[in-house]
Amino acid sequence: MNPMPPPRALFVGRSTLDALYRLDRLPEEDTKVYARAFHAAPGGPALNAAITHALLGGEAMLVSAVGRGPWAAVVRAELSRHGIALLDLAAGTDYETPLVTALLADSSGSRTAVNPPLAQTKLQCLSGSWEAASGVLPGGPPPVILSDGFHLAETLPFLAACRAAGSVLCLDGGSWKPGTSELAPLLTVAICSERFQIPGLGDDPASIFAWFAARGVPSVALTRGAKPILGWEKRSGWERGRRFEIEVEKVAAADTLGAGDVLHGAFCCFYARNPEFEPAMRRASRIATLSCQSLGTQAWAAQSVPEP
Repeated sequence: MNPMPPPRALFVGRSTLDALYRLDRLPEEDTKVYARAFHAAPGGPALNAAITHALLGGEAMLVSAVGRGPWAAVVRAELSRHGIALLDLAAGTDYETPLVTALLADSSGSRTAVNPPLAQTKLQCLSGSWEAASGVLPGGPPPVILSDGFHLAETLPFLAACRAAGSVLCLDGGSWKPGTSELAPLLTVAICSERFQIPGLGDDPASIFAWFAARGVPSVALTRGAKPILGWEKRSGWERGRRFEIEVEKVAAADTLGAGDVLHGAFCCFYARNPEFEPAMRRASRIATLSCQSLGTQAWAAQSVPEP
């Protein structure tokens, strides 16, 4: 019997280099402190999700802006190490991979991230067909595509073409971004954080579920840190949809920065294998919880991955 091929997924969005400092508490102004721990690695929502997918045995591809600068080679090397094909929207430009500094405070559990100024570089716009990417990305349109909301101006026609070709589109809704309204009608799945606020509606879960439902999105989840994940799913025969909750295991968290990215990458892997929304969310939640127990977004892979 031939083995099952690895699940394929494409991740579209942001790539960075993340410098993480773990501190007892955030430093006061005009002081110098030593961190308890330090970790630097490629990051960004789409890139972290792609690496998670690859760590779980999936075939991951990435559409992002990497460009040049002192951190670009580090990002490219990490993608190569995980066998992730890259279509670089910043190829041939002066765009530089952003360096993001994150401070993790043990005393409060807070996380503070400092981003560089937004780049003004004009990036490559993908046309409305898979052929726009087929020269770099292997195979045809994958069964699952995740967008983190970054680079929508450059990729929305391409995402629409992939959706028309049969790909399932998922949203990593870390926060509201320009283009989210245009992307929403194309979505099959929206996974949003508690920081996601719809303009004029805020962050009320019922309003968020209703907003996506009105745009034809059949599966929506809201992650809320250590609180239960809220889910809503519409299927034939369920007139008003079905709501569910996923309890999040209580653990001693060492680093929650990037846990949402891990959840999204794991979800895509499990959903590509079996397109059942709630089971894939439950399995992905376990991987995200596991990732919180070590610094960085990849150390969890060396541990025993919990079974569904």
